[in-house]
Amino acid sequence: MRSLKPVAPSEHEAIIAQFPPNPYLERLVEKALALGITFESSPVPEQWLYHPGRRAILVWEPDLKEQSLSYLVVVLAHEIGHAVDFDENPDHLVAAKELHWLDVPWEVEAAAFIHGFRLLKELWVPISLDDYQMMIEEPVATMVRQAIEEEHLCCLLSRSCQERSPDSRAVS
Repeated sequence: MRSLKPVAPSEHEAIIAQFPPNPYLERLVEKALALGITFESSPVPEQWLYHPGRRAILVWEPDLKEQSLSYLVVVLAHEIGHAVDFDENPDHLVAAKELHWLDVPWEVEAAAFIHGFRLLKELWVPISLDDYQMMIEEPVATMVRQAIEEEHLCCLLSRSCQERSPDSRAVS
């Protein structure tokens, strides 16, 4: 009889398994998977990155144990925001394609944060614009806030801070 060796989980599965148990992180991971995004280990210390060619979020794995849940929610939303932005704005992908990650234009970074905030509201993650802005470095933080206030009022008026969740049902 042939012995069955346990199959090691893929890097993608192993990274997903390291995310702390949290409903908001779970929603974001599910959204990433629905968008066809995979997870890989980041080769750049202390950096999360989005690799559009592989459609992968590169995760700095120590953060999954060392950073706050708020940080993880914002950074994951931002990286998914890059995927959404590149899908919707191919010009941003072209602008960033040949650049080192440190040289990506501010507009591309701001767009990822804007898409990330919209995503958080879509997924009913209770975060205010003030709290979100505090997690972003200047001058991008101010650009993001201004764009959301001027162009995405629906996000600010969403009911995500109420007790309802996307899983709740109206009772009549």
